[in-house]
This record gives sequence, C-alpha cells and structure tokens, in this order.
Amino acid sequence: MNADKDFALDWLKKAENDMRSAQLILAAEDGPLDTVCFHAQQVVEKSLKGMLTLHSRPFPRVHVLHLLLDLLTDIYPDLEQFREQFVILSTYAVEARYPGDYFEPERQEAEDAVAIAERVLILAKKQIAN
Repeated sequence: MNADKDFALDWLKKAENDMRSAQLILAAEDGPLDTVCFHAQQVVEKSLKGMLTLHSRPFPRVHVLHLLLDLLTDIYPDLEQFREQFVILSTYAVEARYPGDYFEPERQEAEDAVAIAERVLILAKKQIAN
C-alpha cells in the first residue's frame, strides 16, 4: 500500500470515530445536540481530507467544507450535490464549540447533519478502501 493511501485510511478512521460519537450522543435522550452537529461536520471534513490525501492533493488547514469540496469536484463531481449542506455544516465547526452566540440546534437539524455525514462517509469509504 502506498503512503498516501495509508494516510487517507487514517483520515477515514478518524471520520468513523467522529461518526460513532455523533450517533452515540444523538441516541442519548438528553445528548448535547450542538456536539452532535460538531462531530457530523468533523466526519465530512475528515472524509474530504482523506479523499484529497488519496489523490496527493494538498489542502489548507481549514474547517470550511465547501472550500475542500472545490478541490475535489473535478475528481468526484457527485460531491457537488452536497454544496449547500456543506455551507451549513461548516458553521458547526466553530459555533458548536465555543461560547458566545449560543448555538443549540433542534433534534431534526442534528439528525439531518448526521444523515449527510453518513452519506459522505460511505462515499469516502468506497473511494479510499478500493
């Protein structure tokens, strides 16, 4: 296996850990939904970075998903369907982690974030694991 694929698989493992965290918290009756949204954003970010790594594409150290998407759409045009959701998910990287403007999503918003993250993770697994 080459080094890029190994590192891409490492990104994927981290994304899977974030997915498991999001799902466990969401399943809890009183789980913090802002944390679910943060982990969903992280799943997508790490999945995209894994796909970029697989193709030896450098990427900036950002949490802005649609910027990472711009670096991938020539290889994976199907990802373009997620652009609007990525803009929303990107806000969870910061808003969900820090105090200030209090962010507490509704359960449906957290469920939607996890559903998008699951779809992107499945796509990343298909690309990286092959």
